[in-house]
Amino acid sequence: MPKIECNEKLFFEAIGKKYTYDVLEDVLPCAKAELDEKPDMSLPENERVVKIELNDTNRPDLWSTNGVARQIKLHEGGKTVDYMKLMSNFGNNDYEGRVVNVDPEVKDVRPYMVAFMITGKAIDDPMLKDIIQTQEKLCWNFGRKRKSISMGVYRVSQIQFPVSYHAVDPDNTSFVPLQCEEPMTCRQILSDHPKGKDFGWILEGSKKFPLLSDAKNEVMSMAPIINSATLGAVQVGDKDLMVELTGDNMENLMLSANIVACDFADQGYTIKPILVKHPYETGLGKDILAPFYFQPTTKTTLKAVNKLLGSDFDMKTVEDALVRMGNTVKIEGETITLSPAPYRNDFLHEVDIIEDVMIGCNVSAFEPRTPQDFTVGRLLPLTEFSRKAKTLMVGLGYQEMIFNYVGSKKDYIDNMLIDGSKVIEIANPMSENYQFIRPEVLSSLLRAESGSANAMYPHKVFEIGKVAYLKEDENTGTITRQHLGFLTAAADANFNTLASEVSSLVYFLDHEYKVVESDDPRFIPGRQAALVVDGKPAGVFGEVNPQVLENWGITTPCAAGELDLETLMATADTKTDAQKKQEAKKAEPKPVVNQKSEAETDPIKYFNEHIEIRVAKIEKVEENPQGDKLYIETMDDGTGTPRIIQSGLRPYLKAEELLGQHVLIAANLAPRKMKGVESHGMLLACDYTENGKECVELLTAPWAAPGTIVVPAGSDPSIPKPAKIDIDHFCKVTMKVEGKKMVLNGTPLTADGKEITTTKSDNCEVC
Repeated sequence: MPKIECNEKLFFEAIGKKYTYDVLEDVLPCAKAELDEKPDMSLPENERVVKIELNDTNRPDLWSTNGVARQIKLHEGGKTVDYMKLMSNFGNNDYEGRVVNVDPEVKDVRPYMVAFMITGKAIDDPMLKDIIQTQEKLCWNFGRKRKSISMGVYRVSQIQFPVSYHAVDPDNTSFVPLQCEEPMTCRQILSDHPKGKDFGWILEGSKKFPLLSDAKNEVMSMAPIINSATLGAVQVGDKDLMVELTGDNMENLMLSANIVACDFADQGYTIKPILVKHPYETGLGKDILAPFYFQPTTKTTLKAVNKLLGSDFDMKTVEDALVRMGNTVKIEGETITLSPAPYRNDFLHEVDIIEDVMIGCNVSAFEPRTPQDFTVGRLLPLTEFSRKAKTLMVGLGYQEMIFNYVGSKKDYIDNMLIDGSKVIEIANPMSENYQFIRPEVLSSLLRAESGSANAMYPHKVFEIGKVAYLKEDENTGTITRQHLGFLTAAADANFNTLASEVSSLVYFLDHEYKVVESDDPRFIPGRQAALVVDGKPAGVFGEVNPQVLENWGITTPCAAGELDLETLMATADTKTDAQKKQEAKKAEPKPVVNQKSEAETDPIKYFNEHIEIRVAKIEKVEENPQGDKLYIETMDDGTGTPRIIQSGLRPYLKAEELLGQHVLIAANLAPRKMKGVESHGMLLACDYTENGKECVELLTAPWAAPGTIVVPAGSDPSIPKPAKIDIDHFCKVTMKVEGKKMVLNGTPLTADGKEITTTKSDNCEVC
């Protein structure tokens, strides 16, 4: 939250009353502030600094000495300047020839500008410091580090109107910036000047830079970077000053102008408008006279106020409270119409009016009351369902995490390779890091994983939390959903393992489901699937796209998914356990003598749902010193992680005969330790006899890339399979070589659509 430093003398003069610091701590909450640090009382009064922390990001008018002082003064019943008389659309519209002409070329760089003049008395040192502080707080916090709002102050006595706001060639335009004695090109300022190094990123990529010059062609500033050393160097004693603000949002610029103008007016300065002529529409017209009142009215009722606050206020109490917050109020029957002060633009809903009533009445005036109604509390159905999902995820070995649901465009859109058209953007964020509402949980998990490289792998994390996105057919134009996101980061993280976990999760959440092909840019094509429950899309899972991982700086493979828990809950089985048992008993099949297993009745279906055979390239062959028949083969199986398999092929094949071969492996066999080395799978081969000698021929697919899934002809290679099966399950179906073709139940087995054949072996079983 913003913090400000106030000159003690200036602060109490602005309030019109001096408080002890104990009392000040009690009154500061009316300005949504608290005392951060008391001043050093050993210093003279005019040198003491009061440090105040602000607790609201929607009230930039409070981010200054005068702003906090104004609110305290109003809350205590004091009178302030009639700020409406400062507004150009309420009579203060004589700009006396003070004109700024905006060049059409700045539209694509920094399109909007507002300006006004202050006069009446000289600037003293405390006021100058406060001007600089206000400028920095507004431009840094509200203006997103000067990207949306920047402010400059100039000595009017040295300016000749009309002023020009135009675009220039940065390499051929020079002036002397503040803190320098020699001219620098605009481009040079970005690379060599301290302010250019801090804020040059705003103009990065622009062919032309915005420049403010007077009628004598004297440079005033290069917005939003730096003022000139001639016209832009405000000093103590200066009397007449021009204040200008440039940016990319006219309403925010005008609000900032109104805030600064009201602050100066509180200090006794006269505010005079300056006409800024735009050649294009700004949202507030083309010709802009600042300050300008543009805030809409907001309405509520006395009933709504008392209902939300639990109070029994009368209309007079409510009206007085709102006036103490600086508002103008109109009462018509039970309806309250509020016109905010020109320095406020935070009334979006009637609850904002009610909040002001609460603060205006003083929060301490509200006493806790025992509820009069008797109720029995219970968890919401969605909460119960989410807790069940949470328990299941923990059972699957995942660790729960909790994240903020507000982040940056980079986090939620750019890094995730998604279209940002449905992502909710916050109108007035504190910074670019808190600019968007997350549309999914996966980005939060990846952000956590990006900072977890030093933790022992595997990493298995999940979150159950809210997401939100734009939806036109909703009343608010947005929708909020409860999602479950989960991520595994490990060298062997893969689609099949994740698919089995999703299967377990959805099963225990009482759902029948199916997976369909998906095309989500966050995941690898062909290694992802969408979850469909009762015909409704309910989520997606798969291996995370390497480009997404690179965007996050993650170097370990990740498999992840996200499910919409509200969709799952809406279609969940709500029958009681007793009902389920009764139905199961009725549906229980009668025992059948000599009933055949699934593997016997439909071996193709059994193969597709249980057995994973994939192509792998042998990259290294070593002999196991503890086993005279064993080779240790290191191979590329398409996952990105080397796979180790041991085979008893030393009596039959030389190491060089294996090296480089694209072999078929049983990929989801459970690991088995042999002679001190763990083997992850099995090579597939056939035996034959030649010249009375027993020989072995490897089954190969030299045309297929490592990782290619082997399936019966016509089958879908993306069907999920268990991550691990034992050898007994693998041997439930018999694969053979017939007519020098590898077949299952007479159906050819294929890799990348091509049948697998042998050279020498025939009419034998695959082993």
